[in-house]
Amino acid sequence: MAVKAALVFVAVAVLLAYYCDQPVPEGIAEPRLYAKVQGMVFRTVQNLAKIGEYLGVGTEPQNIRSVMETIVNVGLKLKGSSYREGLKCTDTMFDGVKVRVYEPVSAAQSGSKVPGLLYFHGGGWVMLSVDTHDPLTAHLAKQLGAVVVSVDYRLAPEHVFPAAFDDSVAATKFFLQNAEKYNVDRTRIGISGDSAGGNLAAAVTLVLAKEKDLPKLKTQALIYPALQAINFNTPPYINHGHLNTLSKDRMVSLWLWYLNNDLSFKKVFEANNHTGVQIKKSQYAGYVDPEVVDVTPIKKENVKFPEITNISTILDPRFAPLMADDADLKGLPPTYVMTCEYDVLRDDGVMYARRLGKTGVKVNHDHYEHGFHGFLNSFDDYELAGIAMQNYLTYLRKNL
Repeated sequence: MAVKAALVFVAVAVLLAYYCDQPVPEGIAEPRLYAKVQGMVFRTVQNLAKIGEYLGVGTEPQNIRSVMETIVNVGLKLKGSSYREGLKCTDTMFDGVKVRVYEPVSAAQSGSKVPGLLYFHGGGWVMLSVDTHDPLTAHLAKQLGAVVVSVDYRLAPEHVFPAAFDDSVAATKFFLQNAEKYNVDRTRIGISGDSAGGNLAAAVTLVLAKEKDLPKLKTQALIYPALQAINFNTPPYINHGHLNTLSKDRMVSLWLWYLNNDLSFKKVFEANNHTGVQIKKSQYAGYVDPEVVDVTPIKKENVKFPEITNISTILDPRFAPLMADDADLKGLPPTYVMTCEYDVLRDDGVMYARRLGKTGVKVNHDHYEHGFHGFLNSFDDYELAGIAMQNYLTYLRKNL
C-alpha cells in the first residue's frame, strides 16, 4: 500500500509540475499568477475535455463547458455572495431570452432615472454564462449605479450562428423598449461584452444603428473582442498563439463551433485556406491588416468560397463585425475598446478602433502592454486587471 501511495503521489506531482510549467512571456503582468493559475486551469480544462470525448463522455465543447462551470462555481462558493450587497438581482426573460437584471437599491430609492447597460459574457459562444460573470456584472451595477442586464444567450455548437446574435438583439430591443419598467433612462443605455461577448455587442450595435423606431444606444464598450475569422495569421496569432489563455488552436475551434460545428476544416482555417485569393486581395483583407493597401473591391455575392458549410458567413458583420463596410461604421455611438498585448485577438480590437476612428466615430482605445486575454474577470486578484477595470468604469461613467 505504501508503495502504491508513493507512486500515486509521484504521478500527481509530475502532472502538476507539467501543468504549472507553462511558457510565460517575459513582459506579462504578474507571471507567477498567470502561470500557476491561468495556465494550469486552461490546459487542464482542454485536456480533460478531449479525454472525455475520446472516452465517449460528452463532446469536447460540452466537456469544456461542464469543467469550466464546475471550476468557476467552486470559486464563487468560496467567494461568497457579499459582492451582491446593495443589489436586487432578478433572473427573468426578455422576449424569450434568459437574462439577469441587477438593480442598485440606492438608485431605485433615489427617484431619478438611472443609466442602463446590457452585458454579453465571453466564452467563445460555447461556454460560460451569466453565473460565471456574476461578480463582474454585479460590480459594474454597483460601481456605476446603473441597471445592468446580463444576457444568457444560447450557446454553440448546439445553437450555431445566428442563435446567439438573435438572442442578443432580442434582449437589447426589449430593454430599450421597456427601460421605464426598470427606472432606466432609455436615452442612456449602453452595450458591452468581453471576447465573444464583445463580438455580440459590436454586432448588435451595427444592426440596431439602422433601426429608426428604437432609442439609440449611448455607447458600446468592447473588451478584447473577437471580430474577424478570415485571417488567423495576424502578428498576435503568430506570436502568442501558443498561450494557454487563448491559443490559436482553441480560437479556431470556437469560431468553427459557432459557424457550423464542423472541426474537420480546422487545419484549413488555421492555414488561412478557407478564404481564397479573392478575399486575400480584397477590401476585407485590408479591414484586418493595415499593410494591405492595394485591394480589389469585391461584392460578397461574387466571392467564390471553398466547399465549407456556411462559409460565406465569415463576411457577415453580424458574425464578424470587422467585416462591416465603412459606410456601416459611420454614425455608430462613441466606442470603447480594450485590447491586450498577449492575446491572439489583439489586432481585431486594434483594427476596429482604427477603422471606427477613420470614419468619424469617437473612440477610446485602452491597450495593456502587459495584459492577456480574459484578465478583466480577475479584477480583484490581478493589479493590472484592477487598473483596467477602473479605466473601463471611468469611461462608462462619462459616457452613459
